[in-house]
Amino acid sequence: MYRYVAMVWNPASGPDALAQESYKILGKQLSQWSVAYDAPGILVLHRDRGQGACDVYSLNGDGSNGSLRRQRGVVLGQLFERDETDYSSARRLQFSSAQATAIIGSGGQRLIDRYWGSYLAILHDAPNDRLHVLRDPLGTLPCYRLHHDGVEFFFAQLEDCLQLVPLALSVNRRHLTHWLLYSSVRTDDTAVEGVTHLARGERLTLTPGGASFTRVWDPTTFACLDPLDQVEPASRALRATVQNAVDAWASRYDRIAHHISGGLDSSIVAACLAHAPSSPETIYFNLSIDTEQVSLQHHLAGVDAKTAAKLQALAHHGDERKYARQVAQRWNRPMIERQRRVDMDLHRLVDVPLGVNPSMYFTTVEMDDADLELIASHRVQAFFSGQAGDSVLLATMQPFAAIDHAYLHGLSRELWQQIVRSTSLSKESLWSVLGQTIKHGLLRRPYVTANPLLERPTLLRQEHVSALNITDFDSGFARLAEQSTLPPGKRSHVRGTASAFYNFVFRAGMHADHIDPLNSQPVWETMLRVPTHIALLGGVSRGLARHAFADLLPAEIRRRQSKGFGNLFYQQLVRRNRHFLLEYLRDGLLVEQGYLDGAKVVSCLTAEEPSMTVPASILMAYLTAELWLRQVSAARANARIDRPWQERDPRRTATRN
Repeated sequence: MYRYVAMVWNPASGPDALAQESYKILGKQLSQWSVAYDAPGILVLHRDRGQGACDVYSLNGDGSNGSLRRQRGVVLGQLFERDETDYSSARRLQFSSAQATAIIGSGGQRLIDRYWGSYLAILHDAPNDRLHVLRDPLGTLPCYRLHHDGVEFFFAQLEDCLQLVPLALSVNRRHLTHWLLYSSVRTDDTAVEGVTHLARGERLTLTPGGASFTRVWDPTTFACLDPLDQVEPASRALRATVQNAVDAWASRYDRIAHHISGGLDSSIVAACLAHAPSSPETIYFNLSIDTEQVSLQHHLAGVDAKTAAKLQALAHHGDERKYARQVAQRWNRPMIERQRRVDMDLHRLVDVPLGVNPSMYFTTVEMDDADLELIASHRVQAFFSGQAGDSVLLATMQPFAAIDHAYLHGLSRELWQQIVRSTSLSKESLWSVLGQTIKHGLLRRPYVTANPLLERPTLLRQEHVSALNITDFDSGFARLAEQSTLPPGKRSHVRGTASAFYNFVFRAGMHADHIDPLNSQPVWETMLRVPTHIALLGGVSRGLARHAFADLLPAEIRRRQSKGFGNLFYQQLVRRNRHFLLEYLRDGLLVEQGYLDGAKVVSCLTAEEPSMTVPASILMAYLTAELWLRQVSAARANARIDRPWQERDPRRTATRN
């Protein structure tokens, strides 16, 4: 994972002792950390790892990479031009004086409109005494913000920031409570008090008078553009856009390992990689579940009978090797196979870097190990995956095609056909789909999915659950969707833009990039223009994608409706380790500090099958939250109370914010 620390302060409040001390601390190993931008009141340090998706684009105003002091801004990460057509080799962007002026003058809007990628931009508009900070609209490059002692810090990893900031860590109890109920909470807060995500799709502007946010990318606007409402044009647009995104990312690397699950999304990326004009050396990696040690009975705690029946029909036991092998054979690529084992040593979860939220390392331990092996044995520079495919290509079992069609077109001749197809997709009766289509489509009444978030099974204390509101879990994009006039299915589609997959990158991310090509701005903008009934073509989840890539996919994968889930694996893992979990949780900080109900914890984890009460993945999340709280307590005890620059420059108290 690309590592950087950016600092902004008011230079009028004192000399640049902060810059000197920061570089002294982080720059002890000059081969790893270097200065990307250095100007009065601004210092940007980054950890250069060589070839890959980590780059520095200087906005010097003269089209060169000259003196850092002449810079007017910098973009960290990776940028691609929208009109680029040749990805046979990597071409590094350089901005001319006119381009730099246009980017800074637009407050970064020109980056959003003319380029795409994974980046953080810091733009110094000196004539107007303001600084703009923004990240790529999907937030694929992590960026956290902290205000401390008159300085604004922006960083990708908490541990790097803690080397510079004498922060006595404090837990954001409200956010941690939300996380314990739903670990995929997508708000801008974090579990560390005072640390927030730099908002996706918004520009932060810092001036001597304060800070303000301006929206620069709104996913709902693309759903209101000229729709791609004809099958073949939509199919061609999707295929070209996905291929272009994969080509762009692939051009940055010589050696790529692709995480191939055997599902539709990773198979599409594999096909596009096989056609990438830069022809990187590619190896496949498949991680499956050790089915011989896994019970074959799903326990879906807290899920109503109708939803449970849908999930049971969709669920695959997790060993998808036969599908992955078909893809490897189709493109004649070598594939390495590994299996997840339920005898995993959970003590390993203790040894993870301290983050802004509890770790999800338990989901990817074996993947991380295998990735490190591939880095060492095959000199892999990047790992590709099909992550985000469910969100962007629209995987659902809701009858959205019929509902949205009625919402947009009323009683049309095609509506009955959409109702029938939605019946097949949703596994609901004709009368049920018809009723929903009338209620939420024709009459436009609010649509609420089954199994609401606040009714999830939990071991939280009841007073915490009672105090929660469904809006507590919303991202800014979700709020935009709810405020829009979009139909229910497209609102759900928009909500998917807020996923953050970098939360699942760990040790291997220190040595190689992790790229999710489907989670790219152009792919999202294309699919958001596609009406729901076209995205669900033929009454099939991700139907348009299946059609667009039909000739590149093995027939069995193209037709396949089931998906691999980790439920069975985690159920068995928790059953085998319930005494370990009980030991950590019963007398742990989550109970002591009033998050979890101790009696509920004991009752659940002394049962033969804990997953009958609370889903196993949630129980594992509790364990990682307990370990995280202990890390925070240890870090607080060891925190430095000062920094040398504070001793030298006690006057520095003013800030841009």
